[in-house]
Amino acid sequence: MMIKKLNYKLFLFFVFFVILSTNAQEGNSTVLKGKITDEKNAPLAGALVSAGNDEKTYSNQKGEFEISVKDSKSITVALDKYNSQQIAITDAETGIDVKMKLSEVFFEEKDKINLPFGQLEKGRIVGSVSNLNIEEHFSKDQRIGLNSAVSGKVGGVFGGSNVLGLGNAVYIIDGVPRSADYINLTEIEDVTILKDPVSRVLYGSAADKGVILITTKRGAIGKKNLTVRADYGVQKAVAKPNYLGAADYMTYYNQALLNDKRPVKYTDQQISDTRSGINPIFNPDVDYYSDEFVKDDVSYLDVNIEASGGNKQAQYFLTGGFSNNEGWLNKGTTEETNRYNIRANSNYKLSSKLKMNLDVVGVVNQYKSPNVFDINNLGATDDNNYSISSDFWTKAQTNLPNSFPLLIPIADITNPASYQGAYLVDGKYLLGGTKEFTRNIYGDLTNRGNKTATDRYFQVNSGLDWDLSAITKGLSVKGNVTFDFLNTSVETQNKSYAVYQPFTDPVTGIVSVTKIGADVPSNEKSVSTDEAYFSRRLGFYGTLDYDRTFGEHSIKATALTYLTEEQIPNAFQTLRSLNYGLRANYMFKNKYVVDFSGVYIGSKKLNQGDNFAFAPTGGLGWIISNESFFKKNKTDFLKLRGSVGLLQNDNWDNVFLYESSYSTGNNFNYNNGTVSNRELNINNIAAPIDWQKRLEFNFGFEGSFFNKSLYADASYFYSKGYDIVTVLTNATPDVLGYKYSANNNSFIDSGIEYTVKYTKALSKDVKIAAGLYSVFAVGTVDKVDEPNYGPNAQTRLRTGRNSGALFGLQADGLYGESDFNTDGTLVTGLPSVTFGSVQPGDIKYVDINKDGVIDVNDQKIIGNSRPSVQYSFDFNVSYKKFDFYVLGLGQDGQDRYRNSSYFWISGDAKYSEKVLDAYGPDNKNVNASMPRLSSTNNNNNYRSSTFWLYSSDYFTIPTMQISYNLVGKEKAFFNNIKFFVKGNNLIVINNENDDLRFGVGSSPITKGMSIGLISSF
Repeated sequence: MMIKKLNYKLFLFFVFFVILSTNAQEGNSTVLKGKITDEKNAPLAGALVSAGNDEKTYSNQKGEFEISVKDSKSITVALDKYNSQQIAITDAETGIDVKMKLSEVFFEEKDKINLPFGQLEKGRIVGSVSNLNIEEHFSKDQRIGLNSAVSGKVGGVFGGSNVLGLGNAVYIIDGVPRSADYINLTEIEDVTILKDPVSRVLYGSAADKGVILITTKRGAIGKKNLTVRADYGVQKAVAKPNYLGAADYMTYYNQALLNDKRPVKYTDQQISDTRSGINPIFNPDVDYYSDEFVKDDVSYLDVNIEASGGNKQAQYFLTGGFSNNEGWLNKGTTEETNRYNIRANSNYKLSSKLKMNLDVVGVVNQYKSPNVFDINNLGATDDNNYSISSDFWTKAQTNLPNSFPLLIPIADITNPASYQGAYLVDGKYLLGGTKEFTRNIYGDLTNRGNKTATDRYFQVNSGLDWDLSAITKGLSVKGNVTFDFLNTSVETQNKSYAVYQPFTDPVTGIVSVTKIGADVPSNEKSVSTDEAYFSRRLGFYGTLDYDRTFGEHSIKATALTYLTEEQIPNAFQTLRSLNYGLRANYMFKNKYVVDFSGVYIGSKKLNQGDNFAFAPTGGLGWIISNESFFKKNKTDFLKLRGSVGLLQNDNWDNVFLYESSYSTGNNFNYNNGTVSNRELNINNIAAPIDWQKRLEFNFGFEGSFFNKSLYADASYFYSKGYDIVTVLTNATPDVLGYKYSANNNSFIDSGIEYTVKYTKALSKDVKIAAGLYSVFAVGTVDKVDEPNYGPNAQTRLRTGRNSGALFGLQADGLYGESDFNTDGTLVTGLPSVTFGSVQPGDIKYVDINKDGVIDVNDQKIIGNSRPSVQYSFDFNVSYKKFDFYVLGLGQDGQDRYRNSSYFWISGDAKYSEKVLDAYGPDNKNVNASMPRLSSTNNNNNYRSSTFWLYSSDYFTIPTMQISYNLVGKEKAFFNNIKFFVKGNNLIVINNENDDLRFGVGSSPITKGMSIGLISSF
């Protein structure tokens, strides 16, 4: 089946590929001659001259070159240690002279880094900024998800978006905060990570926890490009949850009842018949994770085409893509997600001084599935306030294997009249159920209809760039308007079905069924108003830019006005941001850099008069390698840098905290019931809320060594977030009847981060590139609203401790029989327990405060909820036309609890394989990995403690890829083709391998392989 799907999808792509290939037309070519010299008119040999994508040549010893130009409107000239040049040419031009200027490391045109509302050369940036070139990413790694470009490939970022451990950074896409769900790497030019205050402050409140700045692709003058990309892969579940079969469940549940001194529920005969498969309609045994319901593997297909180019008057970038992701469900309507995306970015030269850009983006995501979902409406019918209370995966996690048979063969029913007119599955089965279980997973998959959820995303950006050099050299003004719209609609089919419960007449022995519910076949569909969603965002930003050099003095300055407004369902008011900003970067003698950036932020969440705040930042840079006293030797470039700033934000949820608000409640009677009135409830008491603040320092260095073979940067960072708006739950006396909000909590994060990259050509045919990336961060609670703990509970204090600290009890194994007297009481010397009665097999805890009682005051720090270290490396080796790439990623310092229902098993819940290791008659080991089973909710055992704690440290290989590059010959219909094979998540190393690598109550965690190609024309 998998091979058929592969052949079908690859055939469709091949047809698509051939059609495009045959339409790649060759243009007329002319021969361009020229000479390349330096600033002293000395000829330069070995300069690379290229026209378009496929024409390349080198200058000879006299600096002369000759190149065939097809369609291209420009040539590019590049030579090591000189600034690269792109030179426009005309159709009639046949000769040209090129004068090259010596370059400075990190000051070339290619070294310009995208920053908020502008660019700066890498050499004059004083902040901690990392830039990721997506073309370089695709040269070795063909994953197209945004996270794959960041995670493990830059220092200072945990995962793909947690900058310096502060939390999830904001995504800024083409100048505006936007969701990263509707863009992939095929549309992106580069990604810039802003990790210090001076580099990100212009985004105001949104910049509080770091910025991931995304710049999309645009066309270039004279560079025609047509690229087709396809990637087909198969994913397998790393592991699936393993639950007990019906007979084992019944056996162990009986043991749980006996442990609680209660009578057993299942007879030995029932258990034996179930294990033997006797009379399965009365002794069912259902495996919800079998291949009848869950596929062994799923496939995906990504296809993308892009075209770009342009001339002096207009440039364009067009891309369209399709992706299909197969779902795991193996019955009913095919579960799949299809995505269609298109982007058109264009630039126009309206006059010699005025330019315009216009971008249009459209994305449609559509998820189709059998209607196995239950929706819990949390508010009004159409307020988008809902939760998904269950789906296939939650039911597979909770439905007992012996609750009821999914299918009842009518051959086993001796009273046919009892199912007269019933819907039959495959003409011979009834859907099983009971009065308690009126739904059946098999029925949900096949007879409840289907569900289609569609996201429609639309985006328009338009702007003008006006050169005002007529007023003064280096002056320009830009303005951009943006519009984003997202709509989600959910359509369900209105079908229902009956289930049947079998029973045997005790007198006659006749087997009949009782019908529960009704079969309602229908093709009608309805829109789920609860699940409908929309958002609309308008944005505007305008800048006044000044870029001028006066001898040894260079200044680049930007003045900013920035406004965004977003409307979403159930928002009490429109979400609006208003910033006025300034960035001024001054450099003297190419050695000393001073940067000031500040923003004046407006908020609708604060009282008039207090709703604007100024956030100042500043930084210094010293390019010490340009000093006369510095002996460069192997050093190409070395810069010391530092920045400091005070950021401010209004990133709390509630609005109007500065006003008191009330609501009416129930009626109450008084004066012997003759008079009634209504309660007046306090919703909020006015509080003098002020801006939340973040004080940051960032110091480090950046350098290039050994003729640009080695690059390194490292930083020390300190970030104190304080005056955080907090509901003072503990500090407000209960007698007041309400809770008070204030600027209270404070947290400190500090650490180091670094990036090291090395590239080297070992020979003509062999090149290597390697990188090391890491971040170490420690968070501390500086101030927090917490209870006033007594002397016996000081270990519970959070203030001054790790901000990711996990508090719990320290386990000392399990109670054994020797811990109890014959009457069931604990022996003398053991502390009493306040979590209910205990018996052998229950978890034993350490009396931390030595008061002779085990209670919540014995909690202490037992772990850390957040990793303190992430480290990674990547390595790429090229041999002739082959490339091999591998990425390794690990983390250290994080702990987690095994507290899902897979481990915390109580009552009559479904039993996982973990119960096989439980303390019991056949396993009285006090160091067993599971406590005794209980048919009730065991308050002693199922609470946070070291018993359930495990280290989530790991090392993994997220991706590994081998590729082959085929370069087209002259007059071939393609320029080059890259074939690749890649694997994802193939290797994971950790101490808890089996427990970590499957999803409980969700679709499986996957690993897989894919094949693909990229071709340019």
